[in-house]
Amino acid sequence: MQGVRSIIEEIPSLQNIKEALYVEKGFSNDDKWILETDEGTRLFIKVCDEKVADHKEEELRYMRHFYEKGTPLPEPKQFERLSHHNKCVQVFGYVSGQDAEVALSLLPEATQYEVGVQAGKVLTDIHKLHKENPSETWGEYRWAKYARYADALEKMKDDIPHTFSMEPVNSFIQEHKHLLKNRPIVFMHDDYHPGNLMVEDSQFKAVIDFDRFEWGDPYHDFYKMALFTRNLSVPFAIGQVHGYFDGEPPLEFWQHYTLYVAMTFKSDIVWSMRNGGKQPEQSHKRLTQMLEDHGGFTSYIPTWYENSF
Repeated sequence: MQGVRSIIEEIPSLQNIKEALYVEKGFSNDDKWILETDEGTRLFIKVCDEKVADHKEEELRYMRHFYEKGTPLPEPKQFERLSHHNKCVQVFGYVSGQDAEVALSLLPEATQYEVGVQAGKVLTDIHKLHKENPSETWGEYRWAKYARYADALEKMKDDIPHTFSMEPVNSFIQEHKHLLKNRPIVFMHDDYHPGNLMVEDSQFKAVIDFDRFEWGDPYHDFYKMALFTRNLSVPFAIGQVHGYFDGEPPLEFWQHYTLYVAMTFKSDIVWSMRNGGKQPEQSHKRLTQMLEDHGGFTSYIPTWYENSF
């Protein structure tokens, strides 16, 4: 409580806080707290570095847009810049329930599927916001990002403890990079997986943490299924696809999805090496599984989806 007291004392609307609980979950550099007021109301705040204040304010503004449209997410209440602390603060309404990363394993597979369907429908709503007058095409932006990670990987290749042949991955990308052309540019959550989704009473409750939002191809918002979701709950992942498309997806979706899965190999390795610890080993397991899911990138439809019917 003492660590955050000097911060909340600067914000007039947070003068009646009787209790603060620090939240350790997640990989971001933000300090996250659950606050309880004298009246028993709960709030969730993020205390962030002032360097990212513009991004954090923009994030809250877009979350407010979606909240007002009826998207289930924490109510965005306030944004404050505290320059003399070199901090900024986001204030949200508290969302009860469990994150789906925990909750799904406690639910029957049929319910996991239904929660996934609900998650897919919410993602459809998020993607209705289009970017006006983009300064570059999606293909230009995504390929430049891929190239940066390729350069970073090249510089650290001798330090990587777990390796496998990238040839089938690289070949698939080169043969399919034309799919990046002429894609719509919409608001993407860009971290849409069970760890950022809340479940309560066996129902989808809310999507949280828009910190990594970007603009781009709506199909790009599905690549976290390969990295995380399919290992937690295949029924949920299938439900997410069905909810988004209101049934079976077109082959075009799987073609783009598989391209984005392949393009994430290098960035996932770089991210894991930068974070260290057990991350490189976990990354190697994830990527090996993704290779198997797509038959060494000879198949668009992953085995976890194809074999479920």
